Amino acid sequence: MKEENTKKKFKNFIKLFSKPEKEEPKRSILPKFSSFKKKKLVRKKLRNKKILNTFMRKAGFEDVDERIFSKKVFKAAIIITAILTIILISVLIKNQMSFLKIIYFLVILWTLGLVLVLAFSWIFIHVYLDIRIFQRTLVLENVLPDFLQLASTNMSAGMTVDQALWFAVRPQFGVLAKEIESVAKSTIAGDDLSEALLDFSNKYDSKVLKRSVSLLIEGMRAGGKMADLLTKIAVNIQESKLMKQEMAANIMTYAIFIGFATVVAAPFLFALSTQLLQVVGDIMGSVDLSSNTGSFSMKMSGDSISIVDFQIFSVIMLIVSGFFSACIVSIIRKGNVKEGVKLIPVFIIVSLILYFIASKLLSSVMGGFF
Repeated sequence: MKEENTKKKFKNFIKLFSKPEKEEPKRSILPKFSSFKKKKLVRKKLRNKKILNTFMRKAGFEDVDERIFSKKVFKAAIIITAILTIILISVLIKNQMSFLKIIYFLVILWTLGLVLVLAFSWIFIHVYLDIRIFQRTLVLENVLPDFLQLASTNMSAGMTVDQALWFAVRPQFGVLAKEIESVAKSTIAGDDLSEALLDFSNKYDSKVLKRSVSLLIEGMRAGGKMADLLTKIAVNIQESKLMKQEMAANIMTYAIFIGFATVVAAPFLFALSTQLLQVVGDIMGSVDLSSNTGSFSMKMSGDSISIVDFQIFSVIMLIVSGFFSACIVSIIRKGNVKEGVKLIPVFIIVSLILYFIASKLLSSVMGGFF
């Protein structure tokens, strides 16, 4: 008892000389709000990385790191902005601008210009990846019937489904061969074959592939004759492809008419209009309208259209019409704009070349008459 009393007295003595414990400050709402904002930004960044990762994976760039790629894009945007800065400084110095105006334009360039360069670069990257994904999908759909027929022969020889798919892979199948190899690796790792095939079909925006994989999975679950099923799927894909080709051949006249009107007729008409404008300007310039005879008087008011402005207008209209006509022709022939992307530069370049050639020929012909 005495020892306990002495311990209590010693503790009380220490409490008297010890500093009182500080109360924990009450947490305000602002840090919570800021942490919520940070979490939201982190989620957005992760979501953007996931989108970029899926795009890169679908386009075939599986070994590319997203962080390194984003840094390279940012460095490229800075380099482009620096080049534009040098050009802008040289132009402003030639025009004898003041130092404050030069700084003002540079600030605008490095704020708004850098943002626009980054935006356009990311848009260009996403468009390129989207076109690459579409081309890979087309290659996959073209070799899919041959692959299914080989798998059908393997299954009729007594192989299981996964073995038949694995031994049907050929190097000439390209994209499909790599995807089936990844499916085989995932099944060897312990994943279910149906889940691996579903992941493979969801990787590409192809109705043919998704329908074929869903039929294959349903046949595996039902336990029917898989060899006959795979043969019927391959035949169905080939028949649908032939029907699309026949439909494209039946409406080929519309595509020819649109292409002729855009590539040949429009450049000739714009060149003729340019030369007529020049001839009318020369005639009106040679007529003397200063003298008035009696009550009859001629007055010209307003600014006339310059030939350079009309040429710029013609070039812009030919580019726009070439772009949209190539899109329409690709929709008519293939049923999709992405499949006819190669036609867009062809239509634009050919129409511009014919416009300049026609304008030179008409200028030499009309120069002899007037």
